[in-house]
Amino acid sequence: MDSYQPIVVSQDPHNGDFTSIQQAIDSLPDNDQHYQIIIHPGIYRERIVLARDNVQLTGCEQSETIITANCYNQKIQPDGSIPGTYGSRTVGVEAKHCSLSHLTIKNEFNFLENQAIPERLRIQHTQSVALLIGNNADCVECKHLHLESYHDTLFINGGKSYFHQCQILGSIDFIFGAGQAVFTQCDVVARNRPDIKHAQPYGYITAPSTNANQLLGFVFLQCRLLKEAGVPESSYALGRPWHPTIEFSDGKYADPNAIGHCAFVDCLMADHVYGWDKMSGKDKNGDQTWFYPHDSRFEEFNNFIINQQQQIVRKRAMTYSLPTQQYQQRLQQVQNSLSSWLHFSFQF
Repeated sequence: MDSYQPIVVSQDPHNGDFTSIQQAIDSLPDNDQHYQIIIHPGIYRERIVLARDNVQLTGCEQSETIITANCYNQKIQPDGSIPGTYGSRTVGVEAKHCSLSHLTIKNEFNFLENQAIPERLRIQHTQSVALLIGNNADCVECKHLHLESYHDTLFINGGKSYFHQCQILGSIDFIFGAGQAVFTQCDVVARNRPDIKHAQPYGYITAPSTNANQLLGFVFLQCRLLKEAGVPESSYALGRPWHPTIEFSDGKYADPNAIGHCAFVDCLMADHVYGWDKMSGKDKNGDQTWFYPHDSRFEEFNNFIINQQQQIVRKRAMTYSLPTQQYQQRLQQVQNSLSSWLHFSFQF
């Protein structure tokens, strides 16, 4: 096993090498040496980009080591630029063979406050990413993280990543992107939306945009799909197919090659989940077009509903249920993918 050189970040300058996480990252030499950045308890108000390979970011306790920032899609930056969804992140990973553990990562944009003001005065593009697994990332391991936002909490757009025993809170498309990610024993928590007054979806748990040539997108194994107090029954979709707008030689329109893949296997789900949903995009003529679950790669196997008393009451009626043989093949594909870069073995 590679040995990691430790660097300590502490808000007390007498107890660490740096007081800023980004300063610690920026201090690392441009070579292949492995480093562990140990982050002492505290609230670190900074936006971070990890663009160096072979780095571990390790907090002391998930609830005590907090990285937080306030940014959203349209927020004008000091240099006059607009970050967009990709740039709205609190923490962005643009490196290979990195890990993050025992941290809370938040985007503090006040989504509910924005929704409460008159519509004509609202910020319209409220995407506010907590953690970005970016286009240049690959083989990123995340354990014991608490990720929190409302709109677009976790953006996974590049390479392969693995999430174990993490908590992910959000409302709208809060796990999304084109990357490949496996989630094991994670809690995926749907947030309350007091701004919604009528019978309409509160949100969408996933929005994969997996390329059609990519075998796996998002796979949830033995996870719990939970909800905050106040979230009603049948108010959240498991996911919807995202076809991001891309610039092609013949115009700018929804990517026809984004055939999202998402699978929920052996998961417990609260009663807020109602199934899968559709999503709109723009066609070549600039007109609205719809993309439907049956045209995507959405899968379920052996998931159970839990009631208000946390009792397992029934299996989900699974329109997109995998046959047993295909389920076993899917798990083998997941294991093959993870074992290529992790010491991973999944019992099935």
